[in-house]
Amino acid sequence: MTSTLAEPVLTTDRLTLRPFVQADAPVVQALCGNWNVARMLAVVPHPYPDGLAEDWIAGQADKRARGEEYVFAIEHDGAVIGAVGLERRSPTRPDTYEIGYWIAEEWWGRGLASEAAGRVVRYAFEALGVTRLTSGHFDENPASGKVLAKCGFRVTGKGMLPCAARGEAVPATLLALGNDTHEPAQ
Repeated sequence: MTSTLAEPVLTTDRLTLRPFVQADAPVVQALCGNWNVARMLAVVPHPYPDGLAEDWIAGQADKRARGEEYVFAIEHDGAVIGAVGLERRSPTRPDTYEIGYWIAEEWWGRGLASEAAGRVVRYAFEALGVTRLTSGHFDENPASGKVLAKCGFRVTGKGMLPCAARGEAVPATLLALGNDTHEPAQ
């Protein structure tokens, strides 16, 4: 598997997906500090501590260079409104990545998560040579399930996923998408 771009910038009709920079940290902290966002994510704590956004952003370039993680700021009209990313979760399956995303609450319901995730799915298969993507969503977040379904993901099972903000595992739906079932954008 090869990466064709070290620091890619991806675009859609309404969005720019770009690597985070340290200047984005206050926005990340504010947006992830929203309980309604944090409670639907696996690894985001609540309250969101000072310095965490800076540390998270600081580690992204090295992870990207090693092919472990590709995280993009979701920018709409010049403002960061969320994040979407790919993470290699298994050393024995280097061609498989997990996709995750979040959008600021004020932007929910506008199709922006679907647009961002769809573009990153295309990037994963076409630029990175990924053969399989996985994801999951908490059962009480059917909107996230709709985002994944729009991207072509299929349910593979049910399980419990961690939620750092809640401090417990939460019932979830697990999904996957293979390169063989993904239809490239025209």
